[in-house]
Amino acid sequence: MATQLAKTDQKVAAKAPVVAGNKLAAFVPQSIEEAWRLAGALAASGMTPKTYGNDQNKCMVGIIAGAEVGLTPFAALQSIAVINGTPSLWGDGMLALVQASGLLEDFEETDDGHTATCRAVRKGRATPIVRTFDMDQAKKAGLAGKQGPWVQYPHRMRQMRARAMCLRDGFADVLKGLKSAEEARDYAPMDGGTLTAERGISAAMLAAPEEAEQVDVVEQLEGPDQSQQGEANNGSAFDAAVAEIDRCPTADAIDSALARLRPMMETDEDADDLFSHAETVKAQRWGGAA
Repeated sequence: MATQLAKTDQKVAAKAPVVAGNKLAAFVPQSIEEAWRLAGALAASGMTPKTYGNDQNKCMVGIIAGAEVGLTPFAALQSIAVINGTPSLWGDGMLALVQASGLLEDFEETDDGHTATCRAVRKGRATPIVRTFDMDQAKKAGLAGKQGPWVQYPHRMRQMRARAMCLRDGFADVLKGLKSAEEARDYAPMDGGTLTAERGISAAMLAAPEEAEQVDVVEQLEGPDQSQQGEANNGSAFDAAVAEIDRCPTADAIDSALARLRPMMETDEDADDLFSHAETVKAQRWGGAA
C-alpha cells in the first residue's frame, strides 16, 4: 500500500501546475483533426455569428481561411464578412492585421472636412504610401447622400475608404486582396442584383463565393422600412452591445469594443446602428467629428 501511495504522489507531482499571471498564447490547432474538433466545439457553443448556423463545416472553413491571413480561430469567425460573394473584414480588422505583421513603421490619418488622407510607411521602404478620398469622389460614386452612415458620419466613411486603399496598395502581401467590409458594401453587385451580405461562414476571407445551397439566406443591405426598424434593435445582443459601448471610458476603448461587437450583430441594420451609436457617444463625450 505504501508503495502504491508513493507512486501516486510521484504522478501528481509530475503534472505541471497551473500558474496565474503568465501570458497565454492563443489556441491554434496544429492539425486538421484538431481544427475539426475546435470547429465542432465552437459550433456547439452558440458563440459564433448567426450565419454560421452552428454548423461545424462552416466553422471549419472559417478557421482554415482565417489562418491564411494570420487570424486565430475565434478571431476569424468573429471578424469575417462575405458581401455579395466577396470575403471582407469588418471595422479596424484590416489595420490590425497590418499592424500585427510587423511591417508597418508609421501610420497617420487626417481629415479636413472634405478630404480624408491616409499615410502609411512600410519598413524597408523610403517612400510612404499616401491615399486620399474626398466628397467629390463620393458624389461621383453615388455615395454622398446615400442613406445610412454616408449621411450620418461622412467623416468616418471617408476615413475608411482612404485607409482601405492605402493598406491594400501598400500591404497586399499581408491582406491577400482582402477588402474592408465598409468598402465592399458600397459596390454595386456585378450581376445587377441585390447587394447582400453575411457574417460568418463560408465567411472566410479567402473562401469561394457562397452559393445558395451552401449559405444561409442573407439580409439585404437596404435599410428596413419603418415597420421593421423597431424590430431590428430589439435583440438582446444589440442591447448588450449598446450597453457595453456606453460603459467604455475612452474613445479608443469604444473603437476596440465596436470592432469586436459589430460582427456579432444579427443583422446589418443592427451593425450599422451600433456603429452610429458609438460615433454619437464619442461626439457627445469628446467632441469627435462626425
